[in-house]
Amino acid sequence: MTQKVRIGDKLVESGYINNEQLERALSLQRGTGKRVGEILIEQGIINAETLTSVLTDLLNIESINLTTLMIDPIATSLIPENICKRYQVFPFKLENNKLHVAMSDPQDRVAIQDLRRISGKEILAYICSIGEINQAIDNCYSNADLNKAINEYVKTSKEMQKGDLALEDDVNAAPIVRLVHSVLESAVRTKASDIHIEQDGEYMRIRFRVDGILREHMKTSAKPYRAVVSRIKIMASLDISEKRLPQDGRIIQTIDNKSIDFRVSTMPTSKDEKVVMRVLDKASYLVGKQKLGLNNDAIKLYDELLSKPYGLILVVGPTGSGKTTTLYSMLNQLNSVEKNILTIEDPIEYELEGINQSQINIKAGLDFSNALRAFMRQDPDIIMVGEIRDYDTSEIAIRAALTGHLVLSTLHANTAVGAMSRLLDMNVPGYLLTSSIIGVISQRLVRKLCPHCMEAKLAEIGEKQALGLPIDQEITIYKPVGCPRCSSQGYKGRIGVYEILTLDKDIRNLINSDAKEDEILEKAKENGMQLLKDDAVLKVLSGDTSIEEMLKVAFSAQ
Repeated sequence: MTQKVRIGDKLVESGYINNEQLERALSLQRGTGKRVGEILIEQGIINAETLTSVLTDLLNIESINLTTLMIDPIATSLIPENICKRYQVFPFKLENNKLHVAMSDPQDRVAIQDLRRISGKEILAYICSIGEINQAIDNCYSNADLNKAINEYVKTSKEMQKGDLALEDDVNAAPIVRLVHSVLESAVRTKASDIHIEQDGEYMRIRFRVDGILREHMKTSAKPYRAVVSRIKIMASLDISEKRLPQDGRIIQTIDNKSIDFRVSTMPTSKDEKVVMRVLDKASYLVGKQKLGLNNDAIKLYDELLSKPYGLILVVGPTGSGKTTTLYSMLNQLNSVEKNILTIEDPIEYELEGINQSQINIKAGLDFSNALRAFMRQDPDIIMVGEIRDYDTSEIAIRAALTGHLVLSTLHANTAVGAMSRLLDMNVPGYLLTSSIIGVISQRLVRKLCPHCMEAKLAEIGEKQALGLPIDQEITIYKPVGCPRCSSQGYKGRIGVYEILTLDKDIRNLINSDAKEDEILEKAKENGMQLLKDDAVLKVLSGDTSIEEMLKVAFSAQ
């Protein structure tokens, strides 16, 4: 019996899986070549900690937690990154001529032989989860590659006072190519949403926005700065000689077997040009409604809205609040061969199979309103408009909703009720709003507490008051701490906070009678509408986020 089957048998014996789940995993293993444990983790049947525990018992090999260790740079220098990725291993310590290595499969003899041959050291194997190994590889080798590329450029290049011709030689040189690629790769692996590259005196500063917070990733010599900017311009098909005007472009790169879209923006400053790149991981937009952050009551309303045959559904919130992700979740749920779904977007963030997507082209005369007019001749069932920006777009979207189509769109507004005022400000008549809009979803994003280091605490009086709970009640909340898994931030990832307004008879009557926003809000609350702050409070009490994050939502939605 092979080792892989033995691991499966041990999982069955320990009660973590049943025989049917094991057989299914073995069948998938024969088709993919992956390990049984890896397949079971991917399917969500077991977690990485369970597999590590079972392997430790089965193989009698010590397990290791890489997130709590100080990594020895001498050890990592002995094994190249590609070898670590090939065998899913990570060298973390060199002691007495013995190289200590974390391995997802410590009985992989081929891997151990290769590690011994490459390093020239005796190998001591430890069990570690694949997730921890991959994270350690990303954290260690990406920064090492970046530093190496910068040092190589500074060492081999001449001073930067050159003409464009000489600069073009620099931007195509191997060190600059590797440097820029390393920046892009590091941003993707740290799940950054934006990359900021700027000159700050004698330094080049690279910052990543992660979970909504801008963090300094690297600060180094400014010597390669001009070559880095020019290299990015070439990749984005921009004019490298134009330094006085802003430019916009696009780079598509394959990183870790995923197609990543980088939207490039350059802006002249008093020091030099600043480059900002939006990182669009297309796979991140395919999020199911359960993972958006909707609670059970909100999911019920969400499903009710999407079950309507016609009408306008708006998703509102500020820039960066996750509106596009929610729209794609809706489209994914509605997508079927029986429905003709058309979208007009700026830009197309993710290409959905079975859906006809069009992109705005202002130079060619294709804007939202023109596209919507054309859509009406395409026999649509469902229309998605990337954003309602003006009266023309809003009027056509509303007309489409009134003529038997389900229309989805976004709008910049602070709250669900505030969306009505925003449209009225665009001179859309109230009677058109009440006859077309069936629901408004308002949302924000809050940072999620890192599950590995968050700590429970009893809420203080001020915190109970902020939560709107009795001060004499004992309430447990959670606070961020910080650990290696969350880069000492205390937070890891983000989750949505929502409020959903459905336009019932009472709300429609108030809008038609020109009621003030506060009156509409009070009636919506009377009818059971849960506000953004209410949802944020629930997420604080459940340990999803902190009270500090909740207060950001409560303030921004006022």
